[in-house]
Amino acid sequence: MTRFSLLVISDSEELASAIVTRLSAHGLEPAYNVVSSPLRLAQTLADEPWDIVMAASELPGMPWEESLAITRAAREHLPFLLVAEQPSAQAAIAAMHDGADDYLCLTDWSFAPAVQRALIHGNAYRQLNISLETHRMNEGKYRRVIDDSMVGIFRCTPWGRLTSYNPAFTRILGYESPEAFETARKAALDLPHLDAETQESILTLVEEHGRIRDFKTRIHRVDGSSIWVSLSARAIRGESGEFSAVEGSIEDIDRRKRVEAMIIRAKQEWERTFDSVPDVIAILDRNFTLRRMNMALATRLGLHPKQAVGLHWSKLLPPMDDHGSALHQLRAMSQSDGEVVEMDLPGLGGVFLVSVSPFHVDRAVDEDADGFVLVAHDISSRKQLEAKLRQSQKLEAIGTLAGGIAHDFNNILGVIMGYAEMTLEDATPETVTERRLTEIINAGRRARDLIHQILTFSRQEELALRPLQLDSVVKEVTKMLRASLPANVNIITDLPPASAAVMANLSQIHQVIMNLCTNAAHAMRATGGTLRVSLADTTLVTEDGTARAAVLLTVADTGTGIPDDILDNVFDPFFTTKKPDEGTGMGLAMVHGIVSSHGGTVSVDSPPGEGATFRVVLPAADIVPTGTEEPATPRPSAKGRALFIDDEKALATIGGEMLDSLGFTTSVTTSSLDALEVFKSAPDEFDLVVTDQSMPGLTGEALAKEILALRPDVPIIICTGYSEDISAERARSIGIRGFLLKPMLKKDLAASIDAALREAAE
Repeated sequence: MTRFSLLVISDSEELASAIVTRLSAHGLEPAYNVVSSPLRLAQTLADEPWDIVMAASELPGMPWEESLAITRAAREHLPFLLVAEQPSAQAAIAAMHDGADDYLCLTDWSFAPAVQRALIHGNAYRQLNISLETHRMNEGKYRRVIDDSMVGIFRCTPWGRLTSYNPAFTRILGYESPEAFETARKAALDLPHLDAETQESILTLVEEHGRIRDFKTRIHRVDGSSIWVSLSARAIRGESGEFSAVEGSIEDIDRRKRVEAMIIRAKQEWERTFDSVPDVIAILDRNFTLRRMNMALATRLGLHPKQAVGLHWSKLLPPMDDHGSALHQLRAMSQSDGEVVEMDLPGLGGVFLVSVSPFHVDRAVDEDADGFVLVAHDISSRKQLEAKLRQSQKLEAIGTLAGGIAHDFNNILGVIMGYAEMTLEDATPETVTERRLTEIINAGRRARDLIHQILTFSRQEELALRPLQLDSVVKEVTKMLRASLPANVNIITDLPPASAAVMANLSQIHQVIMNLCTNAAHAMRATGGTLRVSLADTTLVTEDGTARAAVLLTVADTGTGIPDDILDNVFDPFFTTKKPDEGTGMGLAMVHGIVSSHGGTVSVDSPPGEGATFRVVLPAADIVPTGTEEPATPRPSAKGRALFIDDEKALATIGGEMLDSLGFTTSVTTSSLDALEVFKSAPDEFDLVVTDQSMPGLTGEALAKEILALRPDVPIIICTGYSEDISAERARSIGIRGFLLKPMLKKDLAASIDAALREAAE
């Protein structure tokens, strides 16, 4: 049985019952209702969805045309069947022409099949209506999605003519609305704002490959600006495979491209900064495998950064990993919080301050990105400066030591040498006494020279410089050495006759050459060899960067050489490889001090097993030397009364005796204050004053000022063993006419007195 709902429009219940009976006989079971008025019909149609409506062809007060209109208004596709008492072809044609779906006669054999056919058509119409409604809804939804999309969507012909587009497409091109775009668009404009060559490329790629994805290009907007866009498109083909259209999307990626450019620029700036840092920087993974290094490290390793990536740190610097200790230290540092360790890295060529800092990356980004940053700051230059500072501090300490001992030691030597010299004058020539006194004086001179060497080394002794031809000094030194050197040591000199002169102190240059030659001979005493001394003209670069003429003195030997581990210490004070009875260790340090005080340089080169070569460079003199012989010391021509002051009683006594022996009547005192009172008591009676500088109560300089205030013309000679407060220039600037260094010999005192008296007489 086929069940369905039936609405009968009639004023007769019998008609409805007859219809149901007739249909039931043919397997149709309708559930029906009967209405007889327009209002009731409208209400019933609104309340329930009916499958078929049957209306009597004649109903008083309600024509079937009115019923049809009400039914179509409520249910447009609901089957409407007109039922008549007698069949009439003409009436049926008219009814169907006016909108009825069929014209039936209750007694006709086709009544039930017609109703069944109407049910089938009604269901089909109903399903079609549902599909159409669903399609309309989907179309609207998708249209809203397309219209609201931020991505431009378009369709065009294979030759590029636009056929459809969404609002986003026009916004990307710079238009306020699709209408504005349509107004501005010309009929012949295809894919507007895209240059013809790019458009042709896109269409060709789509035709050949079927689609393109993320094609990046620039387009011109309506305001004249240009932006980056990403195009994706696919080819639409007909049933026969012909290329019929292009569907695609366009996305504004200008902001993304700007961000990408910023990222690229930031990356480039970071890389330039990373590579410009002078410190060594290496980025390592957790296993200490290199992931990146800067150019400072690449330059030191002699590798391109790409060649080193992936290598283990121990492969980059093998000397570090002897016994694994250095790498073990780096691993331990990686666990600390920014610890900085000083390390000697021979593979990088220096001493470095090294830090190893861990860094962590979000595991969601890259779970294997954790590692370490190794930073090494080269402090080799600083270490060298520290070594020079230590050397300077040693020199300063020796200078302080020299100043401390010079005064007392010179006083002792003054007594010894003074009495020996005066006793020697009374000794019979060629006797034992004369020989012994001479040896005492010679020993005193050597002691005095030692003090002068210490003062020279500490740069606290005044230098008397004059033009000096070095070849004569070299000849004198080598002549002295030939008699004392073993027979297996040969001396060779290379002394050009036209070499330049230097401004130097004769005795000190003599000591320099003697020390260098003696050390060279000592290095060859066991095996013998050759000592070569040569002179040559060269240039010397001064501290201000200018070059000036200079003389190069080279002393070379073929001895055992100097080991590398002590080569940098040979000029240190008291550093020596000699045994305690072979020397003091001051020779090369004294050489360094003298050469430096002369404005020159000294260096050493000693290849393993090839002996040693010392090179001394001294500035050339601007004037021609007049000779090396010192003038004879004259004896004072004037006589009179002299005042001698020294706080050391022994020195005061010997000084007085020296003056007496020179013809003066001498008053001697050990107190500068007493001396001032003596002079004040009779200032016009004294013809000469000789005073020590370092004295308690009143220094020699202060005493001289007091005396000169009383009598400006009196000649004053000041003596000092060591003082930072007085010099020959300062003494002369305050009116003192003589300046002597202790220990003084009688001949030195006589020469100074003669000069002072002659100056006073003028």
